[in-house]
Amino acid sequence: MKVVALIVAAGLGRRMNAKISKPFIPIFGKPIIAYTLEKFEQCKFIERIYLVVNRKEKDLYLKDIILKYNFTKIQELVEGGKTRQDSVYNGLKALDTDTDIVVIHDGARPLIEEKLIQDSIEAAQKYGAAILAIPIKDTIKKSKKYMFINGTLDREKIWRAQTPQSFKYDIILSAYKKAYQDKLWTTDDAAIVERYGHKVKMIIGSEENIKITTPFDIIIAENFLKRKFLF
Repeated sequence: MKVVALIVAAGLGRRMNAKISKPFIPIFGKPIIAYTLEKFEQCKFIERIYLVVNRKEKDLYLKDIILKYNFTKIQELVEGGKTRQDSVYNGLKALDTDTDIVVIHDGARPLIEEKLIQDSIEAAQKYGAAILAIPIKDTIKKSKKYMFINGTLDREKIWRAQTPQSFKYDIILSAYKKAYQDKLWTTDDAAIVERYGHKVKMIIGSEENIKITTPFDIIIAENFLKRKFLF
C-alpha cells in the first residue's frame, strides 16, 4: 500500500502580523513547518511527502527547511494556489497515479501525534475517508444579524474538524474534479467528499493538535512543547 502525505503550507498567515510567512515563524528556534514535517518524516507508514508551498518561497524551503533539517521523504515542492482548496488540488494532481492513500495535513498544525497519523491511515484504508475531530465543549449559538441569538445548536452533534484528513486517492481526486466542475468551494477536504456521497469516518483527535493562526496560538504551542520537553 502506497501512502503519501500532502502537507499544505502555501498560506502567508496574515493574521499572525509577522514579517515572515507563518510556516517559517520559529518556536524555540525551529520553524513551525519543521515540527510538522518531522512527524510525517518519522512516521513509518508514510512513504513520500508532497509539500505545497508559495511559489516565491520554494528556494527558502529547499535551503532553510529541507536541507537544513535533512528531510529525505519530501518528493516535491508543489506550487500553491489562490485558496487552500486550489493548493490541495494542485497537490493531488502532482501525486503518482499508483498512490493508494493520501494524508492531507495543515502545515500549521505542528503538534500532531504520530499515532493519530497512523490511526487516520488505517481508517481511510477501511472506510475510504477519515478525519480527526474533537467534540465541542461550549454551547453553540446561531445569530443572523445584529448579534441577537436565533437558535442554540445541540453540541452533542457538533465536532471541530482537524487534520490530517486521509482518503483513498481515487475517492478524493474524483471528488475534487467534480467540485471544480460544479464550482463548489469549501475550506475542508472532507466536505467535498461528503458532497459527492461518500461517508467520512471520524476519529477522536487531540486538543493539542491546534492550528496556529494567531500570535496567541504560538503561546499555546510553546506551552504544549514545554510539557513534552519536561516529561
